[in-house]
Amino acid sequence: MFIVPLKEYSWELEQTLRSLTWQTEILSYSHLEQTVVSQFSDPALGRRWRQGIQRTSFTYLLLDSSVTCNLPERRAKLPQSQVWATFLASIFYVGKGKRARPFAHLYQAANIWGQATTKADKKVKRILKIWNCGLGVVCLHIFQNIIPAEAFTREAAMLDALGLANLCNTRGGEYYGVAAT
Repeated sequence: MFIVPLKEYSWELEQTLRSLTWQTEILSYSHLEQTVVSQFSDPALGRRWRQGIQRTSFTYLLLDSSVTCNLPERRAKLPQSQVWATFLASIFYVGKGKRARPFAHLYQAANIWGQATTKADKKVKRILKIWNCGLGVVCLHIFQNIIPAEAFTREAAMLDALGLANLCNTRGGEYYGVAAT
């Protein structure tokens, strides 16, 4: 098992690690979610969105299974705060995709597997490190069947919350609609 260094997240995400009251208070923020999502829910109302309005996009997270250590199985024996902190610490990449996009990262790593090359980026090196431990990468699809602009916006929000310093992503995301203002 890897030792997970202490990570620093956005102020808002840090608050969820300090107190679990957010779980009961989260409904008071649902109006913010609704404000952002409503503009994407009926995209045909004359606005042109990046990459169109087909609901074929999703966001995804790549998780390090050496950090989660079968978290779904262990979660009943752990304090809820530790489950949440472990989940957050296991996220090493945030992406927006269509179809099999998350697996492209795994294919990229598989093509380098066993080669003596240093040309791999940070994300591929992390995947290879996980595989070298005899473990796998968890691909978690979230916010499915959304238009690309919403996927880009959600990806950007997750990148900002988790912090690029804690991830293998090389650049931040882009916000669209009211979230961009």
